[in-house]
Amino acid sequence: MRKSYLSYLFEKLKDGDLLILPRLGYQYLGIAFSRFINQSVVGPLHGSIIITYRCNLRCSMCELWKRPIEYGALGKKELTTKELKKVIDDFREIGTTGIGFTGGEPMLRKDIFELVNYTKKKGMITHMSSNGLIINEQIASKIMQSGLDAIGFSLDGATAETHDKIRGIKGSYEKVINSILLLNKLNERRKKKLIIIVVTVISTLNLHEIRELVSLLRKLKVDKISFIPFHDIGILSDGTPSMNKHKIKGKEMKQLDSVIDFLIKTKKEESIIDSSTRYLRLFKYCFRDMQLPMPCYAGYATFSVDGYGDMYPCFPMMEMGLAKNAANVRDVSLKDYWGSKELNNIRKKIKNCRKCYWNNQTEISLLFNRRQIKDVK
Repeated sequence: MRKSYLSYLFEKLKDGDLLILPRLGYQYLGIAFSRFINQSVVGPLHGSIIITYRCNLRCSMCELWKRPIEYGALGKKELTTKELKKVIDDFREIGTTGIGFTGGEPMLRKDIFELVNYTKKKGMITHMSSNGLIINEQIASKIMQSGLDAIGFSLDGATAETHDKIRGIKGSYEKVINSILLLNKLNERRKKKLIIIVVTVISTLNLHEIRELVSLLRKLKVDKISFIPFHDIGILSDGTPSMNKHKIKGKEMKQLDSVIDFLIKTKKEESIIDSSTRYLRLFKYCFRDMQLPMPCYAGYATFSVDGYGDMYPCFPMMEMGLAKNAANVRDVSLKDYWGSKELNNIRKKIKNCRKCYWNNQTEISLLFNRRQIKDVK
């Protein structure tokens, strides 16, 4: 995500848009001021559209793929293309810098490339998160033609055995590798490059392969590798109290610390690691069940809308089921809700939230917290 935003900035400067820097500076200061007065005066840096919960994986650390069944039983329907374009319009109206399309698997929606192209025409950065399972030459061509700035692939192991076990579908490792190779091939023919990022969730199941994974992705010539620490989302729908098989604990903490130190060292030596040094250092806090040691800017620098129209201050609140009775775009527009008293009250309630270390939220919050992140002793 950091890479796609920087690329956008450089592209705008090359195109002669010299006002982009003062605009982003104004937005940065406006977000900081908004949190201070508990009322937003500018739009978010990053908007997320969880375009569908439908997914062709069965990841053991995620329950989103079950929601279409649950929501269908309640009579809920996904937003239409027209309704999603209105959401994109509203994101633009409130001054959002970029939109990330995620899921589920975004490409299970037939209108995804139309929506990406529509977002680009509105002047916003576009990013998509994908598992890479359904990408073939035809779909790869559509990705390129849509104007997408960056695509992030989930890859959780250096071996098929590890990745497929975590992601729940045999053969998924091979398919995501092939997707990366295919897009790299198409990139060689283009003047404007699609940024290819790999996102890895670090857990006890793949901790032993992180060094090998970095080496593999270096050979595959991906642009960036981004990491996120495993998050226990709590009580599962089947009554299971937690996801203990993913947790790093006990004697593994020394191994975790060594891996994080390796990633920080690699980050300093080469550009392939997208995660910031300060964010990587926070992994040691996360796996020791310590609270986030800094203020969060959810609802000011970030905002999320899911495929059914429910609105959340941040992606983690949607993922972890922390926001009940969310406002819906079919009842109130995103533009009106952004400046509403209702959302301001929610912002006040979550102002002291320190529950998560999600990458798309924490990395943005770090931009507004310049204090040093001390190493855990």
